[in-house]
Amino acid sequence: MTGTGPEAASVAAPALVVLCHEYAALAGFAVAGVAEFLADAAALAVRLLPTAQSARIRVRVPEVVTAIADAPGADHSGRAAPSDVLAIPLVGGGDLAGVLELDPGARHGFPADERELAEVLAVLLTLSLGNAAA
Repeated sequence: MTGTGPEAASVAAPALVVLCHEYAALAGFAVAGVAEFLADAAALAVRLLPTAQSARIRVRVPEVVTAIADAPGADHSGRAAPSDVLAIPLVGGGDLAGVLELDPGARHGFPADERELAEVLAVLLTLSLGNAAA
């Protein structure tokens, strides 16, 4: 986490616990296939990151799979500038497995705590994708 001091950890801790619990539940049901798992993970990102109006996950495991989720009532009329979109590479074993892209819609950027949660989600996705490819 990029924050410092005990107050930074206490702000992100409850959200981090929720993210890990919900992700663990998704990963436990990932037997349906990579596409369904990624669609559920994209929906989780939109649900747990209030700024995210949409999430897109693109991966190669071994085929190319893209999952997209939009927040309920997402306003895409004032699309974010490309610099406001949060794109986190999914890198495992030195290889680029995919990208997690979060779009704040008409909002500008993501708060630090949401960026940190998105980075945790990206790590979890990378680990799951590595297991799926093995």
